[in-house]
Parts: sequence; structure tokens; C-alpha cells
Amino acid sequence: MTTEAQENRTKIEAIGAQLSHGFITYEQAKQQAEPIIAKINAKAREIAKKYNQRPRLLTFNEIMR
Repeated sequence: MTTEAQENRTKIEAIGAQLSHGFITYEQAKQQAEPIIAKINAKAREIAKKYNQRPRLLTFNEIMR
């Protein structure tokens, strides 16, 4: 796993932990995760285009499971 992917995963896990412990609300968690999810989806589009495939895009709900 690349360092960028590891950093994104760590940030998402931290947001999920804060949400599950009640430190932040669902909407706040969603706002904090939006830029990270956008980066992940952009990379997915880039890789999918390279291999002529459809990208598997992530949503907030999928990533928080």
C-alpha cells in the first residue's frame, strides 16, 4: 500500500472512530471525509481509465462500514 493510501485510510479510520464514540455528528464526519473520498475516487477513475474499465467509486456509507 502506498503512503498516500495509508494516510487516507488512517484519516478515514480516525473520522470513523470519532463518529462512533460520539465526538462528532454524522454530518460533521461526512464533511470531514468528503475531500478524502474525492481523492480516492479520483485515483479510482484514473486507474479505471488506464485499463478501460468502469471505476468502483466509494460513498461515505460504504467507507464507514
